[in-house]
Amino acid sequence: MRPESARRGAIVTGGASGIGAVTAALLRDAGYEVVTVDLLAAADVKGDVREPGTAKRALEALTTPPGVLVNCAGITKGGLVEKTSLEDWNLVVGVDLTGAFVFTQAVAPAMALAGGGRIVNVASTLALRARRGTSAYAAAKAGLIGFTRACARDYGRSGINVNAVAPGLVETKLSEQIPAETRARLIEETALGRSAKPEDVAEVILFLCSPASRHITGECIRVDGGQLA
Repeated sequence: MRPESARRGAIVTGGASGIGAVTAALLRDAGYEVVTVDLLAAADVKGDVREPGTAKRALEALTTPPGVLVNCAGITKGGLVEKTSLEDWNLVVGVDLTGAFVFTQAVAPAMALAGGGRIVNVASTLALRARRGTSAYAAAKAGLIGFTRACARDYGRSGINVNAVAPGLVETKLSEQIPAETRARLIEETALGRSAKPEDVAEVILFLCSPASRHITGECIRVDGGQLA
């Protein structure tokens, strides 16, 4: 799939593992200069996505104008509402939602100056149908979908398409925290009868970064194997 334009830059948060790492690899294959951001050592820029300084360093690491931003960084903590500490709530909302705000605020103006681009936020089906004990994560991801729609309005006339993907159960380190019994039930709920691999989500992200998606913005595409069908 050809890139949106020749030699543009792409920033992928949460890009050192899972969906983010596969997305970064696909964007590189498509011709983008990619900078990954993560707390893991494998990232090109190591840092907290909640910090504006991290976004600034990611932009400075690019040698080409930004054409793509993928906000993939995400964590989950807590449980039932009464058992979720304020610290855990703030951490999850901070990484999963505020991080996307911080990076969009930093990157979108430079992207607009470069002639437009694509922003893709990685949400979750838990934003659409929560499970017991997922209050912080579900709230953050639901907020991310609302943020996506607002940004589509804010940046559409600047040539920037802003969309989200909502994966269901994906085989990543994050999903390893889910109890085996719950994982089995989630797989049983899907129309396809299987969990997703990171590639299944990353390919959809790549589509949303391509010219084929030029008239799609403000959308959230479920990638859940028909779990919510």
